Amino acid sequence: FVWSAGSSGAVPFLTMFLLVVLWFGISVPLAFLGSYYGFKKEEIKNPVRFNQIPRQIPEQAWFMQPVFSVLVGGILPFGAVFIEMFFIMSSVWGHQIYYVFGFALLVLVILVVTCAEITIVMTYFQLCNEDYRWWWRSFLTSGSSA
Repeated sequence: FVWSAGSSGAVPFLTMFLLVVLWFGISVPLAFLGSYYGFKKEEIKNPVRFNQIPRQIPEQAWFMQPVFSVLVGGILPFGAVFIEMFFIMSSVWGHQIYYVFGFALLVLVILVVTCAEITIVMTYFQLCNEDYRWWWRSFLTSGSSA
């Protein structure tokens, strides 16, 4: 192990032991306590009636198919970040120092805002076409920019 070699990068055994004690002493009992109180509460009643048979989704246009819309939804956020990542990676690979971390933070904010906007617009298009299965596609639209 790293401890026996005397490495300075090794995490001390006592620190690891205390983290495990904190995990099993705080997190696990709180999880069981929360589940106990959750099962004791009465079941949530739906405020409206709903049909057990889901509605039939109308035929979608070719550009509203799941794979195509997720891929197209990821192109714009990827394009917004690609140029800055190119500069960062070229400076790392060229053994240069990258000084513009404030600009990189601005690019991160642009990425988050762009992903949110694209997800909202693509989900809106999907719901306008009466496709109620929007949950995973809205998640994958932002995730496809990675």
